[in-house]
Amino acid sequence: MCASNGLIYAFLMAGASIFCATDLTSAGPRTVDLAIAAAKAFGVRIDLIHVVDDSDSWWPEGPEFQAAAEAARADASQYEAVLSAELQKERDRCVAAGVECEAFVVRGRPWRLIPEMAGERGAFLIVIGAFGSSGSRSVDGRGSKERVLGSTVERVVRAAACPVFVATGQDPIPEALEGTNWFVGTDFSDSSLAAITWAKRAAARVHGELHIANVVIPAGGEDKPDEERTWRQVLRDQSKLEAGEKLEAYIDEHAPGGQPHQVVSADYASHAMCKAAQGVQADIMVVGTHRQGVLGRLLVGSTASRCLRISPMPVLLVPEQAR
Repeated sequence: MCASNGLIYAFLMAGASIFCATDLTSAGPRTVDLAIAAAKAFGVRIDLIHVVDDSDSWWPEGPEFQAAAEAARADASQYEAVLSAELQKERDRCVAAGVECEAFVVRGRPWRLIPEMAGERGAFLIVIGAFGSSGSRSVDGRGSKERVLGSTVERVVRAAACPVFVATGQDPIPEALEGTNWFVGTDFSDSSLAAITWAKRAAARVHGELHIANVVIPAGGEDKPDEERTWRQVLRDQSKLEAGEKLEAYIDEHAPGGQPHQVVSADYASHAMCKAAQGVQADIMVVGTHRQGVLGRLLVGSTASRCLRISPMPVLLVPEQAR
C-alpha cells in the first residue's frame, strides 16, 4: 500500500519515492517534469517506469509457427531496447536536475502494474500523464473543452491507494513547485478533507498558498433587475449564504490560513472549480476521490473524473483513505 500523507515526513526520512510512469510520447516529458518538480519539493527520489502493454503479446504454438514466433519475439526485444534507451534519456534529465532516479522498462498491464509497483517501491505519490489523450472536444455547447483521456490513467486512479498526480494542462511546471498556488474544491466530505490535508501540507512545504472553494449548484433562475425575486432566487441566495458560513467554519477548523473562495455555478461542479482555480491563478488543482458500494475499487467520483478532462493545470487526486 502506498504511504498516506500522515506518514509523509517519516517516509521522507526513510527514502520514499515518487513513482513516475511515462508513455514516452510527446506528452511524456511534461509528466517527467512534474515528477522532477515534486521530487525536488519533497526531497525524494524518482522511480521512473515505462510499461510495455503485453495484452497483445501472444504467439501461436506449434512447430509450423515456431520460426515466426521467434522472429516476433526478437523484434519485440529490439523494440524494448529502443524504449529502454529513450527512458534512459529521461532518467538522465532527472539526474541532471539533481534528483536521484532509477528507471525500469517492464511488461504487463499498465493500469495494474503501476499501482502495484508503486506500493512495492514505497511510493507515497504516483505521477502519470494523460495516457491516450486525443485532444479536446466541446462538452457543453459553449466552447468549454474536455480532454478525451485514455483508460490507463482512469484505471490507475481507481486502483491506487495513494495520491495520483496527473500532468494535465500546458503551462510550464514551476521549479520545485516553489511558491505555487494550490486549489481545493470541497463538499465537506471525508474525501475532500483528505484533499485539503494533502494540499495544506504541500503548499506549506513549497511556501505556496492554499485556496479552498465550495461549489453551490443554484436552485435555478437568473438574476433579474426586478425588485421582486422568484422563490428559486431566494433559495439560491440562502444556500449561498449558508454555504459561505459553513466554509468559513470548515477552513478555521481544518486549514487555518487558507484562502476561501465561494463559488456559485449553474453547471457542473468541475467547471466551476476550474473557473475558480483560474481566477486565483492556481498552479495545482487538488480533488478528493472516493470509493462507492461493493464495486468500490472500480468507481471514482464524477467530479474528480471530469476535472481530469477539463483542468488547464495538473490535477492531484487524493483518495479518501490517504488522509
